Amino acid sequence: MGDTRPDIISALNRSGSGIELKSLVSGLVEAETSGQRSLTQRRVEDTNTTISAMGQLSQEIGLFRAGMSQAAETASRSADSSSSAVSIDVTNEAAAKDISAAINVVELASPQVLTFKFDANTTRSSAVSAGSISLETPDWTDPRTAEVSANDATLGGLVDAINGVEGLTASLLDTGTGVAMVVKAEDGIDNALDASSITALKTALGMTGNAENGTTDSAENPLGVTAAETTATNARFTVDGLTITRGSNEIDDLFAGHTVTLNAVGTSNLTSAETSASLKDRVNGFLAEVNALRSYLETATQRGVNGAEPGPLVGDRSAQSVLDRLKSLTTQPIPGFGDEPVFLAQLGIQTERDGSLSLNESVFDTRIAGNPDMAQAIFATQYSADDDRVAVTGLSFAPPQPGRYELIYDPATSPATATLNGEALSVSTNSAGKVVLRSTSDGTNGMSMTLDQDVAITTTVGYGKSLADQMGSYADDLLGRDGILAQREAQLAKNLLEFELSLETIEEKAAALTERYNIQFGRMEAVITSLNKTGEYMQSLMDSWKKDS
Repeated sequence: MGDTRPDIISALNRSGSGIELKSLVSGLVEAETSGQRSLTQRRVEDTNTTISAMGQLSQEIGLFRAGMSQAAETASRSADSSSSAVSIDVTNEAAAKDISAAINVVELASPQVLTFKFDANTTRSSAVSAGSISLETPDWTDPRTAEVSANDATLGGLVDAINGVEGLTASLLDTGTGVAMVVKAEDGIDNALDASSITALKTALGMTGNAENGTTDSAENPLGVTAAETTATNARFTVDGLTITRGSNEIDDLFAGHTVTLNAVGTSNLTSAETSASLKDRVNGFLAEVNALRSYLETATQRGVNGAEPGPLVGDRSAQSVLDRLKSLTTQPIPGFGDEPVFLAQLGIQTERDGSLSLNESVFDTRIAGNPDMAQAIFATQYSADDDRVAVTGLSFAPPQPGRYELIYDPATSPATATLNGEALSVSTNSAGKVVLRSTSDGTNGMSMTLDQDVAITTTVGYGKSLADQMGSYADDLLGRDGILAQREAQLAKNLLEFELSLETIEEKAAALTERYNIQFGRMEAVITSLNKTGEYMQSLMDSWKKDS
């Protein structure tokens, strides 16, 4: 119906006003809606551009987050061993100190190995006793259970059940003259199964207390088991002449922040040191990540003065807030790494005329020579204590406020008391018999201090969150569901929907105006056509009168 109306109007126009009403209606509707339509279309285009730019910003911040993680994890400390008998690795650079030590490995830690050889008639499917086998070692807090189900009460099922016990491995081997089951524990004497556990395994294999090794007896030893044991040993070594033992060849409690691995009997000299050159490379890598994100934001938010093109995020407050945070890095205090906060400027990090950050290496060398641990404020989140007899830890998911806190412990009171910055701490004893002090106060909640000795202590403890970790957390917050970027993207999506709905409303308005004008001008044409026909009739009548006269 609507498509034919303009043609009807055109037909009327031949005897009507003579105006091309279709063009007139189109022009009037366009005049009334074009401004609003153009403005809304421009808003749609600008919003789509901003959404795309926000996606690029999120990608850049994701790269920045990865760079901060790499900066925090990259080791600038170098640890070396003079021989293959011992190896050393840096595992926690924040806790690591310089090392120079001679290690002589006398004996390696080895596991307990139990072997059960069977007669020639025994196979993987030979029957064993079903049920629970209780197993225990000196190191396990509670017994562990190997469950042999009634549906698989076979030698193979027993092997599978033992492999399901943490700390044990079992295998079934073909020796050429029969099969043998080998059960191996972890290295060290304390990881070896006790006598009752070995008896429980023998019972599952049908052996009684009267069984004879290697003798097949349907009542006492139906599988003809020959049982043997290789006893476990602890690692034994000396460090600068001091004899030390451990239950494992991989040792992470010998030197703070390092893992030492004993590979063979022999002697080795271990060293660990932070080199100025490697530390400078690490700092420059950190600055490169900051400068890359800052450069992108400077371009994306530029206003386009002096003929330059404006950035896609010009005027965007979320992007500007990230840029402002980066600009403030050199003036941002980093508490918890000493009695006074650390500032990047103290390390020789300076702002260039173009806004980028650079390292003044001469200033850096001087600062690091005077305080080698100062650079940890950039890279290594850490708990610390001024007294070596105090070990400080905290909750990884809810760390305390960075800072330094006075710790006082008095065992002379009954009961013993302790405070952290004047706030009372809980006092308890751990399984090793050491005193543990815990905070539940705001700001330090979760901090835990373990005392090496139960003596009165007054010292300072601290928690410092490295700048790399701070910026990594900031990036996580930006990219998170409730972060300012997510909120901005949600607002942009909402705006885009509103603008698109506005365009639909404008089109509906244009259609309604077109309908109304078509009707109004159609009626006008009908009136004009009628008047014109009446005029033609009158003119014809007058002409006939003149002729008759």
